[in-house]
Amino acid sequence: MYPLITNKIKILIPLNKEIILSKGETVISRTDIDGNFLYYNNIFSKISGYEKNELLYLSHAILRHIDMPKSIFFIIWKSLLAGQNTSAIIKNLTKDGNFYWLFTKFIVQKDNHNNILSFLIQGTQATKGSILKIEPLYKELINYERERDVNSAIRELHSFLNRENIATYNDYVHNITKEKRYGFFSNLIF
Repeated sequence: MYPLITNKIKILIPLNKEIILSKGETVISRTDIDGNFLYYNNIFSKISGYEKNELLYLSHAILRHIDMPKSIFFIIWKSLLAGQNTSAIIKNLTKDGNFYWLFTKFIVQKDNHNNILSFLIQGTQATKGSILKIEPLYKELINYERERDVNSAIRELHSFLNRENIATYNDYVHNITKEKRYGFFSNLIF
């Protein structure tokens, strides 16, 4: 981002340059049940621009790009707090105001008593095709959020999914990314 100073008010303007992950790279982070960073790998640091440990115990929401609907995060959190793994296509903001798209898997980590301990987040570069399909939906949801509220956007998302004959947002993401559902490692207890 670069600062624009008008009447002694500093406004940060996103640079809006897309950063692309290399093939085979996976961004990994782990948060507590409140969404605060507990860990992230070197690839996360490289793409986000944050130094190792700079974000520890800070909210994952620091990465939220303005083009991401709040309603999508509501759906993600609802699934996770219900103990369900989910997936999303996420546009994240880098430290310097650029952005990157990820196909992201959110995996609930539980103890031996089935209590939620943390969330493991694994992201790979989202395909151009999935981005082209998801961006119009996200723009529509953001418009609903601005003109009405988040609940209206969630209702619109459900209407969209019904029109597409798809049960859930998670199913839609898997449909447009052609990703397989979770495998063996998603059910491990830590």
